[in-house]
Parts: sequence; C-alpha cells; structure tokens
Amino acid sequence: MSELFDQFVVEARELLESAGAALLALERDPADRAALDELFRAFHTLKGASALFDMPPFTRLVHAGEDTLSQLRDGRRVMTPELADRLFRVLDQCARWVAALEEAGALPADAAEVAEGLRRGLFGEEVGAAAPASHGAAEAFPWVVELTGEERETVGAGRLTAIDYRPDPECFFTGDDPLALFRRVPDLRLLRIEPAEPLPPLAQLDPYRCVLRFRALSGAGVEAVAPAFRSVPDQVRIGAVTLAPPATNPLAAPPGSLAAAMLEEQARILDLPGGTAEREARRAAVARAVAAILTASGRPTDRGAVVSACGDAAALRRFLAEGPVEKPAMAEPQSVAFPAALPAALPAALAAATPVPRRALRVEPERMDALMALVGELSVVKGQLGPLVGRAGDGELARDLKLFAARLDGLVGDLRHAALRLRLLPVARVFDPLPRLVRDTARRLGKTVGLVLEGAETEADKDILDVLGEPLLHLVRNALDHGIETPDRRAALGKPLAGTLLVRAFQDKGGVVVELSDDGAGIDPAAMRRAAVAKGLLEPEAAAALGDADAVRLVFAPGFSTAGSVSDLSGRGVGMDAVRAAVERAGGRVEIASTPGSGTLVRLALPLTLSITRVVVVEAAGALYGIPVALVGSVQRVERSRIRAVKRAESVVLRGRVMPLVRLRRLLGQPDDGRPREAECVVLAELGDGPVAVVADDVGERADVVLRPMGGVLRGLRGYAGTAMLGDGRLILVLDLRELL
Repeated sequence: MSELFDQFVVEARELLESAGAALLALERDPADRAALDELFRAFHTLKGASALFDMPPFTRLVHAGEDTLSQLRDGRRVMTPELADRLFRVLDQCARWVAALEEAGALPADAAEVAEGLRRGLFGEEVGAAAPASHGAAEAFPWVVELTGEERETVGAGRLTAIDYRPDPECFFTGDDPLALFRRVPDLRLLRIEPAEPLPPLAQLDPYRCVLRFRALSGAGVEAVAPAFRSVPDQVRIGAVTLAPPATNPLAAPPGSLAAAMLEEQARILDLPGGTAEREARRAAVARAVAAILTASGRPTDRGAVVSACGDAAALRRFLAEGPVEKPAMAEPQSVAFPAALPAALPAALAAATPVPRRALRVEPERMDALMALVGELSVVKGQLGPLVGRAGDGELARDLKLFAARLDGLVGDLRHAALRLRLLPVARVFDPLPRLVRDTARRLGKTVGLVLEGAETEADKDILDVLGEPLLHLVRNALDHGIETPDRRAALGKPLAGTLLVRAFQDKGGVVVELSDDGAGIDPAAMRRAAVAKGLLEPEAAAALGDADAVRLVFAPGFSTAGSVSDLSGRGVGMDAVRAAVERAGGRVEIASTPGSGTLVRLALPLTLSITRVVVVEAAGALYGIPVALVGSVQRVERSRIRAVKRAESVVLRGRVMPLVRLRRLLGQPDDGRPREAECVVLAELGDGPVAVVADDVGERADVVLRPMGGVLRGLRGYAGTAMLGDGRLILVLDLRELL
C-alpha cells in the first residue's frame, strides 16, 4: 500500500492547510457556515483516510475534532478563542504526525497519550468521563432519540449500535452497493432509507447518483458491525447508544420535579401577549425547549407532535398530561417511479447542466526541472542560428533561413513560456501561513492586528516562492513585535486600537514584488544611529553623517538590533540580515522606507524564475563575463575627467549622487592594460547597500542564459554565480557582484 500511503501523506497536508484557513475564518466570524462546513469536511476526510492504515491515535484525534465541529454545527457549542486554540493544537499535532509518517512510516511512540490529552482538551467539561448513557444517542445520533413509539417497540430497549451511512454520490461507479452492506450487519433491527437532500424534478434526476441516506440500529456490538463498512470508513458513523424502556406515559413528569416546573414555565410563555410574528417565533422556541427537556429527562418524543401541541398553553398542558391522542404516522420514505424510457433530450440536458470538474495532475519537481533545463538548452541552440543566417548572405537560401529562424524563435519563445507556466504557482502558497502566524503572535503580544492580503493570485516560479517564504515570516514577526503598538499605546496616540498589516504581491518588470507595510511606530533614524555606534558598527562621525534613509537601511546590517531584550520572536539581530541575504542570493533586492509614528514599508523584488537568467555581457582583460540584469541599473559611458581619485579609491557622480567606482579588472585580479581612455564603460550595479559603478573594458549584448552553478573543485570559488553558454556557443562566467564587492 506504499503508493496509497504516499498519496495519504500528500493529501493530508493539503487537508490540514485548508482546515487551518477555514478555522481562522470561523474564529473571525463564528456565523460563517461555509467555513464551518469546510473545516468539518477536512476532519471528516482525514478520519476516513487515516482509518485505512494502522494509526488509531490519529483516527481517534481527528474523530474527536469532527465530533466537536458537529456540536458547533448543531448549535450545542459556540466558537470561542479558547476552542480555536484547542483545534489549532489538534491541527498542529496532526501536521507533526504526518511529517513523522513521511519520515519513519509510523506514528511516534507517545501518539496515543498525546491524542488522548488533546481529545480531553477538546471536550473539556462538555463531555467528560461521567457522561450519561444516553449521550451517544443524543449527541452523535440525534435521530435515535426521535424514534416513534412503534419503532422503539420494534428495536427494543438496552444497548444498541447505531449506524448513520451517507454513501458517496458516485458509489455505484466505485463498486459499492449500500443495501448489500446492510445485509452483512448482524442482528439488524431497524433500517431507514431516506433522501439525503430534496429530490429534484424527475427530468433533472440522475439515476446514476446515490442521493439516499441510511440509518439503522443493530443489536450486535460495534466491533461486530464495523467490519461490514470497512470499505467506506469516511462515509459512515458507527457508535453505541442506550435506549431506555418506554414508560406508560412517556411525557408525564413527576409532580413537583424540576422538569415539571420547566415544562409549566414553557406553557406559561405561550400565553404571553405579542404580535403574530412574535408569537410564531416564541412557539418555535418553546417547541425546541420542550423537546430538549423531555429528551434530557429520558422521555423522548416525536418533535412533530411537540410542535403541533405548542399552539397554546392549554394544548401543551393537555399534551403533557395525556400524551398524544394518536401516534404520529411514521414518515414514509420517499420513492420515485422511473418511466420505462427517459426522454431523448434528458441526457444532453443533464450533460449541459453538470459542470466538468477541473482535474489536477501532480508531477515530481525533478521532472519539471529537467524540462526547464532542456528548454533552456534549446533557447541557447536557437541563438546560434542567428550568426549562421548572417553568414548566408542575401540569396534565396538566406531569405528562407531568416523566415525559418523567425518561426523557430517564436516557437521556442512560446515553448519556454509554456514550460515556465508549468512551474508557476500562486503567491497564496507563501501567504497561507501568515493569518495563523499573525493570529497566534498577536495574542501572545497582547495586540490587536488585522491582516490584509492582496494579490495572492500573483504567480511566480516555485523556486522563488521557496526563497520568499522564510523572509516573509521574518518580516511579519518584526512588524508585529517592533512595528505595531499595543492597544493602550495606540489609543494614547489617537490611532485605531487595531493595527493593520498589509501584505500584497504583484508582477512588475518581469519579476514578482511583495510589499509588507504596517501602520505602527515606524523606525526612528536617530535610534538607528545610536544603536549602530553602541554596537561598534559605525564611528560616531560616520553615524552622524548618515542620511535618514541610509540610517533606516541599517536594519539589514549583520548583528544589528534595536530590541531592548532578546525573545523567541526577535532581538538577536539576525532576522533582517537573513531576509536580505536570502533575497539577494535569489537575484533580488530589498528596499525599506519608514516614517516615525506612521509605519514601515518593506519591498522585496525577485525575478520571476531562477531557471533562465538574463545577463548583460561585459568584457574584461579579453574574457567575457555576465552580470545579472536584475542588478544592473544602467549602462553608460562616463568621461574620464568625471572620475575622481582619493588615494587608491575612485568615485564618480551619477544621478546626482557620489558613488564608489571599482574596476572589474582589479576585482578579478587581472592586470590593468595601462591604455588611456577618454571614456569608460560603466555598469551601475544596484546592490543592497547602495549603487556601485563598475568599470568594464566593453559592454555587449543582453542574453537569456541557463545558469549552471560551479561544480567539482570550483564549487567553493567565491565571486562567481556559475557558468552559461551564449547563443553563439561562447562560454561565459556569471559574476556574483555582491561577493566580489
């Protein structure tokens, strides 16, 4: 069952992610029925899937979660932050178990003990060990307590096994026969077959879909009944219930008892004055209360009869004293008579009305990487066709070659775009953990924070998203810990008590941009200067000369922190430095802007993909090198007279700023040719610490290349990102300017 087990691991992760998102939505709005249903479905599916394998603690825990959500759906419990915490702990434990299953193939040794502790935490005082014997019927199988007198006489009293089976609508296509399953149930005493949902008009009924629900009672134990439903564990609920013997007058309460007083109070409520709408609403509430009191007193009755008796106080008192005048007729299962032949137009109409579901195909990442490598090689080979066309001259053959080259260029471009699209995933993949992170962290810090996510549908390469995930978590933690103030502080400043954290993503200039902004305290440049001096990062004179924007950028310096103390959230001075390092390793850049008292904006700009890199080809000492376009701000020729030298250092004024100037030959350890030049080829490199002017002997084309990292003995060589081949077959070294500088 290894393939089935692997599929369970993958799908369990997806279910846990969707359950976490649904639980967050339900905590924000306890009336969100769609979120509750989504959460219930996730637990229900996990329970059924885990039952296929030998992991009872996992199954018991998610079953307990399902029971808790069933109580929420029925209105017997309400969603609170404490209950949400308990459910989150269940989801987190399940995620840890899934990781253990993937690694070791089995649950940890303490799984049973952990599951029992979490299960008890879920129910708390609501269930407990001393639950009444009727709990199984009233809570898990409410239809059992509503059995008619005739049905109760048929099944008898005592301990029974209840079965609630809702077959999958497509069960006929998977080889399941619901009736055949019940033929295997020992000592079957009652079987109800009812529509699970309102039946559509006959013309719209699909005879190949099962729309029925099966409810049954058996005199055999749960262990004897369960094997009959081994093939459909996710569609059936089985449990023990206890039915008390019927009383002579099942509705009469002992005079002077608490139940009698409560029933009399409900009758009095029916006599209260009010309008028609108010009286109808009151009547429905009284009927629910009377049914609940009778059930809790061990005297369940038919709810329809209770509703009919709640017309006025006198009718209710007579009903309670005498019992129903006649037994309510047992609801007959609905039946449908099918015609001998369906109308000819019906199949077409059904096909038009039934949407075709989208199917997803899972592909291993290694296959996608191999495909992208082949597409990259094809792009390089296609580039070699250009020089060949140029050598063909102007004859008829040359024209045909140009047409062929143009068509091939278009096809290769379309193929590369299509292959790249296969690797693109929505940014929602890295956004999904943020609501939970914000919720838990804000509660720990005693802050109220609203998270706004925009552009979750923006797509980027899977490798880029893998790079983006950890930096984004660092930024969110910093914004919550250092940026957004406590409610008391915000109130004193005249701000809304709840802070706002905005995370948005969009595509820009062939890359993906993620911005994170908050309306918190912002960054104080003066505090940054003082911290830099205190930590020995800057001399006092250099710190005083820093502009406010440069002072704010000190947050990315290694070991820098303004936190007064170290906590498990921040204060060690590695978070923001790690953010910049990770983004820059992926060929991106980080920008930050802050206004004290108003908030901070951090911008992460990353390439759309790491599979194909666009470079600017430069020449130094007769060799060709590549500089990633993502780092190039501009390329221009600068007159020699504009370059200023101070001892061995050089600088130049570009864009109204004084920038350091370095020569590529010196960076690479190549000798200077000593030839005087009237103008220098300058590449303006945009790095995290600011722009740097790099002088090259010459600047050539821009090219899309497949970057291959250094291997073998060259793996540890600093200053080089890898090698690449140009379209004409020439090999170049791609530079890592951050390491060189």
